[in-house]
Amino acid sequence: MMAGADEAPELSPAEIRKQQAKARRLISKEGVGGVRPSTRGLGGFAKKAKRTEPKKKAAGKGFGKTADLLYDRRKPNSPCPCGSGLVYSECCGLLHDGKEQAKTPEALVRARYSAYTCRVPDYLMTTTDPEGEEYNADTAGWRQTLLTFCDDFEFQGLEVLSDGIEMGTGEAKVPFKAKFCQKGTVQLTVLNELSTFRQTEDGQWLYTKGEVSYEAQ
Repeated sequence: MMAGADEAPELSPAEIRKQQAKARRLISKEGVGGVRPSTRGLGGFAKKAKRTEPKKKAAGKGFGKTADLLYDRRKPNSPCPCGSGLVYSECCGLLHDGKEQAKTPEALVRARYSAYTCRVPDYLMTTTDPEGEEYNADTAGWRQTLLTFCDDFEFQGLEVLSDGIEMGTGEAKVPFKAKFCQKGTVQLTVLNELSTFRQTEDGQWLYTKGEVSYEAQ
């Protein structure tokens, strides 16, 4: 029986399958209703590998402004992590940016703690005494170790025991407590450290070594 003028012709199973395949390809390419399909993984969220270094500047870009460092956690208008009561940009941020130097060993303790919290490894490296036992000549490996440590822990508070600071000729010892928690756990750990600092001829304080103990809470 022939189909009428207003009736769609009957298609064979092979032709139906061919049209269905064509429709699936079109949806995959253009989306439905103007919305392109997600290509970012399950739930529309891409799983990205953990970055512990900034992206390299693309070749041929001259001296133009580069993208912000992906590992930087500094927040200029937020309270400084060291607990001073000032905002970061008016406290440890001045030291991290090289605008000021730590005037006292206590100030250096606070700035170094904030550097761990804000993920600023270069400040930790440049304020470590090259003559001390904590210095590492392998700067690339050292930076990677510091960044990994910063990524693995959440820092939750600093207490400098100011009454216990001992000052000598060109040397100082500063006791402090730092609270941190390994990410993915609820185990709070308290680091007790007695840090030793050396003052250089130009007045800069450098971290030399630390006597460390831990307590779990």
